[in-house]
Amino acid sequence: MYCHHCGKKQTADAVYCSQCGRQLLDEDADAAIGSEMAAGLSETAASIETSIETEPSNRETIVPNGSRKQSGGGSAWTWLTPIALAVVTASSVFTYYIYQSGINDEVIKLQTQAKTEALAGKYAEALATLKEAADARPGFAAIQADAAIVAHAAELEQSVAAAGKKLEEQKLSEAEQTLEQVKDGLKGHSEPVYAKVKEQLEACSLKHSVMKLKEELAELKTVDELAAKLNVANHLDGEEAAAIREQFVAKIVDVSYSEAEALLEQRNYTDALDVTARALAFAKDDERLTALEKRINQEQAQYEKTEQQRLEQAMQKAAEEDLKNQTAAVEVVHIETTLDEFGDLTIEAELKNGATRPIYSVTVEYTVYDSNGLEVGSGKAEASPNYIEPGEKMSFTGTVYGVHVENTNVVVDHATWYLD
Repeated sequence: MYCHHCGKKQTADAVYCSQCGRQLLDEDADAAIGSEMAAGLSETAASIETSIETEPSNRETIVPNGSRKQSGGGSAWTWLTPIALAVVTASSVFTYYIYQSGINDEVIKLQTQAKTEALAGKYAEALATLKEAADARPGFAAIQADAAIVAHAAELEQSVAAAGKKLEEQKLSEAEQTLEQVKDGLKGHSEPVYAKVKEQLEACSLKHSVMKLKEELAELKTVDELAAKLNVANHLDGEEAAAIREQFVAKIVDVSYSEAEALLEQRNYTDALDVTARALAFAKDDERLTALEKRINQEQAQYEKTEQQRLEQAMQKAAEEDLKNQTAAVEVVHIETTLDEFGDLTIEAELKNGATRPIYSVTVEYTVYDSNGLEVGSGKAEASPNYIEPGEKMSFTGTVYGVHVENTNVVVDHATWYLD
C-alpha cells in the first residue's frame, strides 16, 4: 500500500503515512483513484499522439516542393516529438494527481467532520456529511461503513424517542418493549458513536422504572412487598428515584403503624414491637413509630405488672383454698340433741362440705358438755352420704349413754375426710 499524497510505501495495517502524516486511504479508494487516473492518462496520451501523428501529414501537404530539400528539419522533429509527448503527459499526470489529491483531502475532511457530528449525537448532520463524501468518492468503503453505523445509531435514537413518547402517554408496557428492542440493537456495539444513544436509553429506562414503581406502589399492601420494590428503587439514580424511595418508605411506615396498633389491641406486645423495629430499619427516627414503640413498651410493662399481681393473688387464693381443703373442709351447720327417759342423749347434726373439691368418707368426733362446761360424754360417727360435692350437706347421728343432764352442748372436736 502507498500513500496517496507523497507516494511512500506503507505497511498493510498503517492508518497514517509515516512520511507526510496524511491519513491513508483503504485499498478500495486507492483502486478507485488508480482506475480514474489510468483512464485520464490513457485519454490524454491518445489525444496527444493523434495530434502529433496528424500534424506531419498536414504539413506535408502545404509545404512547397523546394522545402523538401531541408532534411535537417525532419530530423529535428524526430527527437522533439517524444520530448513534447513526455512533457505533455507528465503535466497531465501531475495536474490530474493534484486534482485527485484535492478530492481525497476533501473526503477525509468530510469524514472527520461527520465523525465529530456523530460523536455529538448529531446523527442527521453526520449522515448528510457522509453522503457528500460518498458523492465525491462513491467507491470509498470506509465512508459507506461509517454511514451504515451512523444510520443504525440514528434508528436506535428514534426508537428511544418513540419509547419516551409512549411513557408520556402512560403506555408503560409498549415503552418497555421498545426499550428492550433498543437494548438488543446495541448488543455487540461498543463504538463511541453509540455513546449518545446509550445515554438516552439509560435516561429513558430510568424514567420507565420510576413510573412503573409508582404504578405498582398503589397495589402493594404488605411490608414484604414494599421492601422488595424499595430494594429495586435503591438501585436507581436521580431525583425522581429519590422521590419514589421516599414514597415507599412512607407507605412502609403507614402499613407498619396500622399493623402494630392492631397487635397492640390484641395485647400481642412481642409481635407489635417486631413490626415497629422492622419499620424503623427503613425509617430511622420516625416520630410516629418511635412514639408507638414507646407506648407498646409502656403498656407491656403495665400488663406484665398487672398479670404478676393477679398471678400472686391467684396463687395466694389457691394456697388458702388448699389449706382449707386440708384443714377445714367439714363445717357444722347445726346440732340438735334429745335426752330420753333413760338419760341417754341422742345427737343429730347437719354438716356441710366447705372445701373447693369433693370429699368422701367423713368421720367426726364430738364431745358433750353440761351447762357448766364439764364434759359429760363423747362419741364418734360417720357422716352420710359418703361422697359430698363442694357446698353440699351431710349429716350424722350419734348417741351418748348415761348423760342424765339437761341443757347440754355438743361440740364437734375433730373430723377426718378424703379429698377427691
